[in-house]
Amino acid sequence: MNPTPDKGANPNNQPTAADENQTSDVISIASGTSVGGSNTVFGSTGTATATAAATASATDISRISWKGSPNHWVGRDNNTVVAIVDHIMQGTMESTNGWFKNRRSDVSAHFGVAKDGRIWQWVRVPDAAWGNGIPESPDPSLDWLADGLKKNINPNNLTVSIEHEGNTGDTFTEEQFQATLWLHKYLITTYKIMPDRKHIIGHYQISARSRAQCPGTGFPWQRLLNELSGMPKPPNQPSNTPVPSNTNPINSLVDMKWLQGVSGVIITDLGVKTINTNNAYVRSKPSLSGTDNTLLRVLSKGKQLRFSGYTDAGPAFRGNVRWLLISDLDDGGWVHSSMVS
Repeated sequence: MNPTPDKGANPNNQPTAADENQTSDVISIASGTSVGGSNTVFGSTGTATATAAATASATDISRISWKGSPNHWVGRDNNTVVAIVDHIMQGTMESTNGWFKNRRSDVSAHFGVAKDGRIWQWVRVPDAAWGNGIPESPDPSLDWLADGLKKNINPNNLTVSIEHEGNTGDTFTEEQFQATLWLHKYLITTYKIMPDRKHIIGHYQISARSRAQCPGTGFPWQRLLNELSGMPKPPNQPSNTPVPSNTNPINSLVDMKWLQGVSGVIITDLGVKTINTNNAYVRSKPSLSGTDNTLLRVLSKGKQLRFSGYTDAGPAFRGNVRWLLISDLDDGGWVHSSMVS
């Protein structure tokens, strides 16, 4: 983590007063993970226990725990993500979390990867974090950066930033390497980033003077690039294609607030379904309680809604533990599957 601000100038966007998705901390322990597999699993207590890169039918975000930082710009000024910038925290996940939540720090990153494999997120990918700062002797071989600077585009508007727990020169643990490999694959796949050394870069390639040791000599460049080398290269995209801006930190399907404290969530487009019961309860999370303040609204029979996911780890009702997640396009929330056809 860099102790000085790295947001740079951005005349067209203003930092938000607060992050609308910021919630209480939910720490995700990536124990027993299966990097590169195809199963999507949340632990029984809401912590991630297995995950994989996004597939065509289901998007797994179980390894990522939302933290939230007020330090960001909303949107990317109509720019698209073209690169990942890797950083070293020069500290712990916990100290970095405190620093990123401090409005006065004027610094943040999208993600952080711990030595034990935890992945935390502070800024939505459709928004610009303040991790990369003002260019100082930028790497001239990076065409996208040079082109952006000619157009007066802040590098934060073109990149996803990943912080890594530890200090300059630290060797990555195996858990940390596998976690950052998974995250790189996820971002490359989701945002169609070229999986090469010109688009997977270090902070020192943007600010060669003050950030010369970021991410430092311990960063496993060769191993990471070897692992990414087999990934398909994305098709060429128009340079003005923006990252979709919505309430979800990862993709366009669902707000992370519906996932906090919910186990076993599979994010996938279930299409349009119909409420088959009068007075069907929609809740902020799967619950049968009448006193926990989870009730959001009541739906009438025949109401049609779009659905974005499900869990088979909710409280049983009529012998069924499946709950369905309503799309944010229809105001979100959870409803028991027995009330949906």
